[in-house]
Amino acid sequence: MSVRPPGTAVVINLDYMNLSCELCRMLWLMVERSMVQAGFAMDGRVFVSTDDDAGSRARKVMKALEPSFESFGVSQFDAVREFYCYDLATRIDLSMVDATESVEILDIPVV
Repeated sequence: MSVRPPGTAVVINLDYMNLSCELCRMLWLMVERSMVQAGFAMDGRVFVSTDDDAGSRARKVMKALEPSFESFGVSQFDAVREFYCYDLATRIDLSMVDATESVEILDIPVV
């Protein structure tokens, strides 16, 4: 079984369904640069940190970016589709060989 690292993952997904790809690309570059400058590391498209205050630090970063979003004519409320964090210890990488042993599937009948 793999060792799970301690820390927090922060997920920020933009609204690619309703905004142009070009706009989302520019916004993502700003978000990525600001989060890395704030001490987060990248794990794919997820920001990770071992600090206890990762959630509040991510909120501060995004709050500081509000004027930049508005300068592109979009509110952060409309541009950010998902913004949440979770404990890295709870993440299960389903591409790992032993991952299926740690996943429980519940089949709930539809009424």
